[in-house]
Amino acid sequence: MTSVVWALFAVALGCAAVYRFARLQELAPRWAAALVLFGAGAAAGIGSSSCLYFVCRAVAPRIPRLSLFIEAAVFVWLVYEIWRRRDHAASAGAPRSPFTVPLALAMIVALGVATSAMADAWEANPQGGWDAWLIWNLRARFMAVGTQPQRAWSAELNWTHAEYPFLASAFVARCWTDAGSVADAAPIATSYLLFLAMIAMLTGGLAAWRSRALGLLCGLALLGSPSVLHEVPTQYADIPLACYFAGSTMLLLLDRPLLAGLLAGFAAWTKDEGILFLAVFLVVIAILRRDRILRVAAGSIPGAAITAVFKLALAPRISIAVGGGASAIVRRAVDSERIGQVLAAFGHEFGSMGSGWYHPILPVIALAVALRFDRERRGDLLLAGVIPLVTLAGYLCVFLVTPQDLKWQLDTALIRLVAQVWPSLLLFSFAGLRAPESSGIPVPESSRKVRKNAGSQRKMVQR
Repeated sequence: MTSVVWALFAVALGCAAVYRFARLQELAPRWAAALVLFGAGAAAGIGSSSCLYFVCRAVAPRIPRLSLFIEAAVFVWLVYEIWRRRDHAASAGAPRSPFTVPLALAMIVALGVATSAMADAWEANPQGGWDAWLIWNLRARFMAVGTQPQRAWSAELNWTHAEYPFLASAFVARCWTDAGSVADAAPIATSYLLFLAMIAMLTGGLAAWRSRALGLLCGLALLGSPSVLHEVPTQYADIPLACYFAGSTMLLLLDRPLLAGLLAGFAAWTKDEGILFLAVFLVVIAILRRDRILRVAAGSIPGAAITAVFKLALAPRISIAVGGGASAIVRRAVDSERIGQVLAAFGHEFGSMGSGWYHPILPVIALAVALRFDRERRGDLLLAGVIPLVTLAGYLCVFLVTPQDLKWQLDTALIRLVAQVWPSLLLFSFAGLRAPESSGIPVPESSRKVRKNAGSQRKMVQR
């Protein structure tokens, strides 16, 4: 379990950095601010620790714990900075919903049930799915053991997909190196922590940005998505990627462009699909949020830079996306039978996301009928929707041009691709809904008192 302690240390490091620089603690209500702080801190801490460990192992392979010393020094400095700049600013009261407490309790129960089911899967198969054993965790073992970490991206080990980005593998290797042992708990903790981070960012982010009830309903909808829950125990990189996809968009809506860019950059360092997402993210922001593009681009530099260096200088030249020359690519892309096969597979995969009679789109439809959409949120809805939809369109294009067996590609990869974008699609759905507080639902008297006294509370704290 020592490796889990080092995983939690990375989370603490990220939370300290986010607390110091992003000031998410200023959001309201406070529990929502705490959720966003944890989610963004966990995602940023894991991503940053992964990058630092990879660089240290590549540059100084004979000092395996070099990154640990740097992390410890940075953490001490951050704690000192937080203590030195401490303040007592009070967050403003946010509109309450009469369903906040029941929804929060329902979410706690749902998370407990989901975690219990995952625990059964971890106990039955602690090493995760086939790709976790063959790719992600195997590469982590090569990095963590010995003084030749470059074996992890050697072309001789082509079955491990040595050309894939290293966020998940490098972070697991970091935990193993710091703990001094190779334990199954490290990849399990990595996947679960980023799953929790994703739920925390969407729940707390929507609660602070729109309303408490919408945030909790979104969290429940995510916990009620079997296709997403199924991917957590597999220990693949798809749940981390989904976390960075949805988290970067949520933070952008919360007007934290630097932090949003940081998470989008880490998406590129997680999987090849994240490189596509980062490109889409930057282009969409350049079009729809031009005043934010410079800060988003600056935030993405760490993840984008290490991904570019790895791909251009270290990774073996392997590509399964294209082949046969430009003419063959064009023929595959315009093949009507191939297009129909891909579209049918996408439709079938989205249609089979549920379990039995239940489908995770059903509560979204029910909420859309009950709450309706807020016309004043069309700009936010466009931003939150274009990013995952264009990313999905990019996935579709890759399937069309791949020279590999198309049926095999669709059967093995599509379920994971849907899990990657589904949380972002949920965010898209909830971004445009009217808040229950403005939909004719009575608001308790206590919430009106909170709003009335919010200003006087801030003045009293300042005094």
